[in-house]
Amino acid sequence: MTFPRTSLDDVTSEWAHLQTAETPSHSPTPRSSVSINLSPTTPTTTPAKSPRQIISELTIEVLPALLISVGGSILAGFIMGVIQKQPAFDRVPALFIMVPILLNLKSNIELNMSTRLSTQANLGTFDHKKEKVAVMRSNMELLLLQSTIIGASVGLLSSVLSLIPSSGPALGVWRFAEQSVLLLAAGLGCTLLGSAIIGVLICGTVSISHILGIDPDNIGTPLASSFGDMSTLLILSLVTSVLITQINTLWPLLTVALALALMALLFRVVRSNEHMAHHVGEGWIPLLYAAATSSIAGIIVEKCADRYPALPALVPVMNGIGGNIGTVFASRLSTSLHRASRRNPHAFSASEHNLVMCILLFINLPVQLGFLAVHRVTDTQLQVTLAFVLVYVAATIIHGLAMLLLGRLACTFLWSKGYDPDDYVNPFITGTGDMLGTVLLAIVFLIV
Repeated sequence: MTFPRTSLDDVTSEWAHLQTAETPSHSPTPRSSVSINLSPTTPTTTPAKSPRQIISELTIEVLPALLISVGGSILAGFIMGVIQKQPAFDRVPALFIMVPILLNLKSNIELNMSTRLSTQANLGTFDHKKEKVAVMRSNMELLLLQSTIIGASVGLLSSVLSLIPSSGPALGVWRFAEQSVLLLAAGLGCTLLGSAIIGVLICGTVSISHILGIDPDNIGTPLASSFGDMSTLLILSLVTSVLITQINTLWPLLTVALALALMALLFRVVRSNEHMAHHVGEGWIPLLYAAATSSIAGIIVEKCADRYPALPALVPVMNGIGGNIGTVFASRLSTSLHRASRRNPHAFSASEHNLVMCILLFINLPVQLGFLAVHRVTDTQLQVTLAFVLVYVAATIIHGLAMLLLGRLACTFLWSKGYDPDDYVNPFITGTGDMLGTVLLAIVFLIV
């Protein structure tokens, strides 16, 4: 099933004048469509919410999810500090190249799955058990296919980048071949296992939220991001610990062969699904953008770490919280646009989304300041003065506002061009957020 697309201004105008609400004849045909065909003649209707209801909903649902995401970011950093001392990282230094790229790409395909399922739940698909199971299964198949493609690509890229001359000893041909196979096996094994776990978590989160009357748009992306990073690092630690003991055997090569065979099978399954086939080739350019911008952010952190030792610990929280409020807002806006295409008179409200932007921006502040207070107690390297707090708050406001505006503009533009924001917006937000947040933090330390 496809939905006629209109621009954001068209949608606002339509619902402001219901008596003349018709789809403009120039509306583009969407390049992506919703996976399950619900009854198009009986659109899901949702009563308009009062400002008090919106404030209450966002505070109760989004704030705890953001707090969990902060805890996840801190734990992920701790886990990374532990696993980088393992023998596998000492034997194969290219694993350090793999980790940030793998985390970024894998996290974004999981965020995309979360927003797609949240949209489906809010459109009414999850009201029907058969359709709910079908849409969750098809999205899991797509996620696993994308994860194998990413695992293989990151493994190959890490192998190539390891050839760049460094201060260490040069790799021989046989050693390079062993390392490349291990990187491929680690990338494929980690992404497959990690995405399978997080995919089940996302399905469970959206399904339970729908049953409890919680909007999955509010909690899906922060939880997927938080648990995704932790699980990826833990699984990578487990996989590499096993593979490094078998590096001189055929087991790593056999692992690669089995994963690639599974990728071919998943490709055939997804391509045979008329509702999901178009997703295979979509959304890769934003993923590449996110990987590139996050790599630039990593370089900035590396350059600033010696001069400002306290900066690296603040980066995941600054970037993570800002990125999360941006993806929450984009997920809600995408759902509204899909509802509006079904002629739901309360699907889109510009004033409602303006209010949501303001609330999310304000929710960002206490979470950031709370982390700053806790971090000040646990890290003596960070000198928290009044001037530092004021400049840091200004940076978080700029970062959060930029992510919200980017989410709104990206959803609007992509929708008007016939693209589904659920497949494209999240990587733009997370990638831009990582780079902008890191630059802002560097400016904070430079000023103070």
